Amino acid sequence: MQTEPVTRHSPALPELRFSLSLLYIGRFLLGMNASSSTTDEGIDAFDERIEEVTDELVSTELLHEAAVLAGDILPTATPDNLN
Repeated sequence: MQTEPVTRHSPALPELRFSLSLLYIGRFLLGMNASSSTTDEGIDAFDERIEEVTDELVSTELLHEAAVLAGDILPTATPDNLN
């Protein structure tokens, strides 16, 4: 099994993906109760934040890929090199 190379940007990727998923869930739940203008403002706020997190996720993924291509890979801990 081949694993994804680890770069200094790798730790941020799962957190950003999880945050984006939570924002989409929150927007969906808020949209289910779309009965007032306050909800519209809330949906707009969610949309803006979703766009910001998406931009950050895409840029972090690009930085990660650039680091992989440049060979800026972090050493991984294996049982052989722990001792």
